[in-house]
Amino acid sequence: MSVREILEKRRSVRHYDSNYKVSSEMLASLIESASKSPNGNNIQATRYLIIDDPHLRDLLLPIAFNQQQVTEASALIVVLGDYQAFEKENIINIHEEGFQKGFFDASLRDYLASAAINYYANKSKEDLTIELTRDASLASMSLLLLANEAGLETITMSGYDSEQLKSTLHISERYLDVMLIAIGKGIKDGHKTVRHDVNKVIYKNKIQ
Repeated sequence: MSVREILEKRRSVRHYDSNYKVSSEMLASLIESASKSPNGNNIQATRYLIIDDPHLRDLLLPIAFNQQQVTEASALIVVLGDYQAFEKENIINIHEEGFQKGFFDASLRDYLASAAINYYANKSKEDLTIELTRDASLASMSLLLLANEAGLETITMSGYDSEQLKSTLHISERYLDVMLIAIGKGIKDGHKTVRHDVNKVIYKNKIQ
């Protein structure tokens, strides 16, 4: 199935077969591929917290406003952005690894690392939050498409209490929680949705 076909057919599915299991190996494979998504300066700041403990799922249910997919879907993933990815050591290590693999020479390694370090050096916390949200969202979309390609259904969730979620899961301020993703075998199709006509969302040279 092509990417276009997946996008045309996919729905946000809220009802899942709670007995259906997605293996850890399958999840790892999907996430590995999703991690190839574009990200700023290749700092690779997106993290995936898989919640498979039934007790934790039950605790998260009211925090996510009792959305049943939290407990019924095969996989529940908290998509996070790691603020430590902006640190100099991480940036240098990533570019050194690229150099060691022969992807570029030492001159380009040093240029790319220096450019990234300088780019983030004077960014505000708000600026860095935007960077993390952008990168994690790109990776999340890739994960959805890959899961749909594999015959699974998905839904993204921003409807949850962020502070309670981080407290319950003991997520430190090092991480930005971007969204929840539920993945599994749907038992009821998601409803169709209306999208704007393309001419309503395209502008040229200026926007009003």
